[in-house]
Parts: sequence; C-alpha cells; structure tokens
Amino acid sequence: MRTPTAPLRYTQTLHAASIGHLAAAILQEHNSASVIGNTSRGIFLLTSQQNVVFLSYETFRGPLTINLKMQSDQPLPVFNGQVASMQLDEISLADLGVHILLDQAQPWRPPAPPQSILPLDQIDSTLRQITRTIIATNRGVGFVPLLPFIYDLPARPTVPISLQPTIVSVVLLKQQILKPPISANLAQIKDLMGLGRGLTPSGDDLINGLLLAFNRLPQRIQYQAQLEELNREVVEMAFTKTTALSANLIKAASQGSADERLLRALDGLLTGELAPDEVIQILETYGSSSGFDAFAGISLLIQALLQK
Repeated sequence: MRTPTAPLRYTQTLHAASIGHLAAAILQEHNSASVIGNTSRGIFLLTSQQNVVFLSYETFRGPLTINLKMQSDQPLPVFNGQVASMQLDEISLADLGVHILLDQAQPWRPPAPPQSILPLDQIDSTLRQITRTIIATNRGVGFVPLLPFIYDLPARPTVPISLQPTIVSVVLLKQQILKPPISANLAQIKDLMGLGRGLTPSGDDLINGLLLAFNRLPQRIQYQAQLEELNREVVEMAFTKTTALSANLIKAASQGSADERLLRALDGLLTGELAPDEVIQILETYGSSSGFDAFAGISLLIQALLQK
C-alpha cells in the first residue's frame, strides 16, 4: 500500500469494506472524478469518460459500488461538482479532508448465472403471483401500472396519463424482442430509455431488468449473436440518451451484473430458491421503484420467451 504523502491534510480516514468489479476497473483507468449526487445511501462520482462509482454507506454490494465502513446516519457533507482524487488504493476528497483507504476492500463480482432454472411456465406462475401482490400493494409506483399489459391481464388498473403512450412501446417490445433484426426493437427501447424521474428513471430500470435477465438465463445461448448485438446497441444508446448512472447500470446488466439484491431476486425467482414474498421483500429494498421497474423488465422477457 502506498503511504499518503501528506497525512496531516486529512481530518478523517475511512476504510472500504468491498469494491465492485466495475468500480475497480474504473479506478485503474481514471485518477479523478466529481460528485454528481449525494443521498442518504451514499455518494455518486462521475469520471470524464462518464463512468460512475458509488461510495455507499450501506452493505449491499454491486458492480459500481465501494462499500464504506462508516455509520449511514453520519453522511459526508459533499456537494455536487466537488472533485475526488482516485488511485488504486485510495480515494481522497481533499476539500473535506477525507481520505478513503481501499487496501482492505474485498473484491466483489456477481455469482455465475444459474446453469439450470425452473420450467418457464412454472416461473410464469410465480411471476403472476408476485405481480398480483405488487399491483395490490404498490399500484401507483413506477411502472407497476404497466404490469397488467405485460401479462395481458383482463383486469387493468387505471394508467396515469404520463404512462399511457408507454403501453404500446412495452407491448411491441414484448412481441419483438426475440425476433431479428435487433434494429426492429431499438425504437421501442429508445422510447422507454430515460422515461421517468431521478438518477435511474423507470424506463431505464425496466431495460436494466430485461438485459440482466437476458444475460443470465440459460436460454441466452440460443440467442448469442442477437444478444451480443442487443447489448452493444443498447449500451451505446444509453450513454447518449439517459443519465450517466443509468448508462453504467445498463452496461453492467449487459454483462450479467447488477446490485446483489437484484441478482438474488432474479436468480432466486428463476431457480425457485426464493418464495414470492421473499422476492417482493428484496425488490422493495432496491430504490423507491427501481426494484419493481426492473421486475417489469424481467417479466417482459419471460413473457416473450413463453410466447415464442
């Protein structure tokens, strides 16, 4: 480990517990970043090449995440635009006098995709059970009002005016996602991308869930060339059309990687290792609507596979 050359300039030294595989790669390529977001859960840093690193106060691990050993009720008083110096073994916020040591951080990578899953009709039965519960308890959250259209349910709740144009995009994407050429799907994906509010709009979370499921299902082998093209086109689109954080998460999903909560919910759903209520509990912990929006993307892909 490199000893800091001027330890007296730092008034607070923190340690990282773990570091995600994409965050580690970013540190190898960049030596500075700036703060683009500061929440009760952590700090978002952005490099000049639009790469995002998340300094998290929580214990949930992920591809972009560096988990800090500190109390979440004592967040760092950073501000947007503040510069962070980055090296392989440390991140420094000089204006705050904060020095984050990474030498003890445990590397984190996503688990390998499941080699075998339940039959699709059995997965579908579980998905529909989860969907009924989500609609009943979170009717107006994110893209939850679109779930009945993904499943073609007869009883459909009122869809907000802002989401009504999205119904066509979601239905068409379900019908076309497995059919070449990929270019036939990009118009619908483009319509969804960036749709919604926040650092990760609902449309992006749906795309994230769809790509993550596609890149972890055993059936991906049957669509390898098509999937590679889809990954490439959607990632390129994301870095020009939506937020930097969403683009980075979509890139991770194209590699079969995501926050460990999404991975556990998805893999547990596919293998039957988690009960429906356990899947819902995990999704509820992932953002205000991001977990349910990603679930919509997972549902869309499974329905497409069933209707093929």
